[in-house]
Amino acid sequence: MEIERISRNAVRFSGVCFDPQLVLIDSAQVFHWRAEGPAFEGVSGGRTARLTPEGDGFLLEKCADGEETYWTRYFDLTRDYEALRRDAALCPAALEALEKLPGMRILRQPAWEALVAFIVSANNNVGRIRRIVRALIDELGENGAFPTPGILAAAGEEKLRRLGCGYRAPFLIGSARMVAEGFSLESLAEISYEEAHAELLRLPGVGDKVADCVQLFGLGQSEAFPVDVWVERAMRQWVAPEARNKKEIRRAAHALFGDSAGLIQQSLFHCARMGLISLDAPQKNA
Repeated sequence: MEIERISRNAVRFSGVCFDPQLVLIDSAQVFHWRAEGPAFEGVSGGRTARLTPEGDGFLLEKCADGEETYWTRYFDLTRDYEALRRDAALCPAALEALEKLPGMRILRQPAWEALVAFIVSANNNVGRIRRIVRALIDELGENGAFPTPGILAAAGEEKLRRLGCGYRAPFLIGSARMVAEGFSLESLAEISYEEAHAELLRLPGVGDKVADCVQLFGLGQSEAFPVDVWVERAMRQWVAPEARNKKEIRRAAHALFGDSAGLIQQSLFHCARMGLISLDAPQKNA
């Protein structure tokens, strides 16, 4: 990959396989980016960016001097995604999913942004998640950024319900209050997956799946393996037919895919959800 600053506020990234429509809009790992014609616009960590696909990479505008490092990490541009095929080799469905989505990347979002988005995501569909996250940003954030923990905690349940959060409103307020009062999300990236998972479960509205999403998309813990209905079906067919619950499915994924479990999961999830792969494993001969 090459990074070239071409103006005061524009940087060209080349020599990287990155599909912005897939990653930023379609893959349900982030919900606040917008497609604007050929470009994609978003704010993360208080930084604004406008990304336009270009040849074997993309042009990133509104990128101030020194922000290249932030966006390189955010878009996970330095990871060798081709190597994931070795880790997925024993699961044909996962290997096929990776091959169908060469431009997939796992975003490294600020943990607070991931926490808000995935509390909202519980028992929800992608379109509605987008609308709620957008409403929170527009109503309570500044300059397109997520509201701070303090502002969200003080918003009040009635206001959050009016913005579409429904029964999630008290969970958002409770988690925001804990973060505002010193619960350190970012520090969880420095401890083990199991320890971070247990800590996240202390937050209101955070169960196993939301915790795994925060760990994968917000803390960079690539072994985190969120299990939704699509991933559960694929794993039961191909890997863990006798798993009694989702925890056993996660353990099977960790055993099979190792530290790459979450990275592989995202392609498996998207392909299963969109019908791009078959979820039916071939029957063994009697």
